[in-house]
Amino acid sequence: MLRYRIVALVALAMLAIFALPTGILAQGTTSINGVVFLSDGATLPSSAVITIQLADVTQAGVPAKVITERVFSTGGAQSPFSFSLPYSPQQISQNSRYIIQGNIRVAGQTLYRTMAPHTVSASGTPSNNLQVTMVKVANSSLPQSSAGTQPLLLAGTLLLAAFAVMALRRRLM
Repeated sequence: MLRYRIVALVALAMLAIFALPTGILAQGTTSINGVVFLSDGATLPSSAVITIQLADVTQAGVPAKVITERVFSTGGAQSPFSFSLPYSPQQISQNSRYIIQGNIRVAGQTLYRTMAPHTVSASGTPSNNLQVTMVKVANSSLPQSSAGTQPLLLAGTLLLAAFAVMALRRRLM
């Protein structure tokens, strides 16, 4: 009986150690929720990666200071894409200007990005149902095929042919 009490106390202590910090963190954050649309409604490859950021653009001529960001794969899903950007209200200043910005990349190449700023309230209240439109970047297209594909196919075919010839020679001997 004593053994079960000790096991129960250890389990309860472990639960408190692991659950308490996440509960405290959850109380100090809020989030901005929205949907990303593609301006042209194109179909994206399953390897597309979306980056959404909450950024401070108060200072003109200086790159935006990213407050928080969310990066996720489309996994083959198509537009519109839902997102949630968690942030701490302590990071928000009433005297600053904030925007939502983002891009869509495939194989490290930017295909879409936000062109118009999507302003977010600095009041510290969460924003919901934001509609973020991403526009195709000029001269951005996916490569149709790798330049090395045909030589690799030829080399693989020749290698298989060589193995076949060797196997036939062994059988004939």
